[in-house]
Amino acid sequence: MRARFSRWLALWMVPLIWSMAVAADGLPFSRGVLFQVEREGVPVSYLFGTIHSEDKRVLALPGPVEQAFITSSRLYVEVDMEPANLFASVAGMMLDDGRKISDILEPSLYQRTVGAAAKRGLPEVALRHYKPWALAMLLSLPPAETGEFLDLVLYQRARAMNKQVSGLETIDEQLGLFDALSEDDQIALLQDALNNLDQLPTIFQALLDRYLDRDLAGLVEINQQLVDRDKSGFADRFQVKLVDERNQRMVERLAGPLAEGGAFVAVGALHLPGERGMLRLLEQRGYRVVRKY
Repeated sequence: MRARFSRWLALWMVPLIWSMAVAADGLPFSRGVLFQVEREGVPVSYLFGTIHSEDKRVLALPGPVEQAFITSSRLYVEVDMEPANLFASVAGMMLDDGRKISDILEPSLYQRTVGAAAKRGLPEVALRHYKPWALAMLLSLPPAETGEFLDLVLYQRARAMNKQVSGLETIDEQLGLFDALSEDDQIALLQDALNNLDQLPTIFQALLDRYLDRDLAGLVEINQQLVDRDKSGFADRFQVKLVDERNQRMVERLAGPLAEGGAFVAVGALHLPGERGMLRLLEQRGYRVVRKY
């Protein structure tokens, strides 16, 4: 059993990503949520760190962020949230081999899952075909009330303003990270999620507080505490796939947009800091990165 691992998983699901290269005390880009990316002769672009939250304080963009968003001609998000992609993401969470989740889980674990899902408003008939990792993710996320989380609001506003909107990754690339897990690992994630549901609200509140304070180092510290509790090494290995390789991929795909300028890039806040974070990777490619908020 990967002790307390679901609480670490919840951090990735918000999404809040970080680079493990250094401790929070020496973390590059330890504060801020909006950064200007510039190079001589090219219009400026911006990187904005988001959090998967419906909180009104999060959705009310601060002045500098609103101005950067309004003046940018194009929006780049982690994945394009057009309806076809949203449907594909749901389909990707479903078993496609003829089995039901009750065929995979032991009866006692299945009943615990049914009970926990019911408290989230998800009836038994609706969860029968979810993959174990998908159920772990659903149970590890804060309950949705409005569905108007920050990334989606930015996406909808950009569409309404006729801005060009593009994703930096595909649905298959994102879901493939979880599908690559063994079934035993997926079941372990689900079991741990069930064991730690009562602690998730405290974690979410701590994340929200630090995000509103623009304290990336504080977010890193929370994550580090959770990762350190996993003694199996699984968290470290999975993080390379979930964080470092994705940071590299997204920066590579931003080469063209940043060379053109005028881009507003919105990704999970903790994709940004650290030696292997997106901001440092952009510096290494010759860009000047300046905190704006």
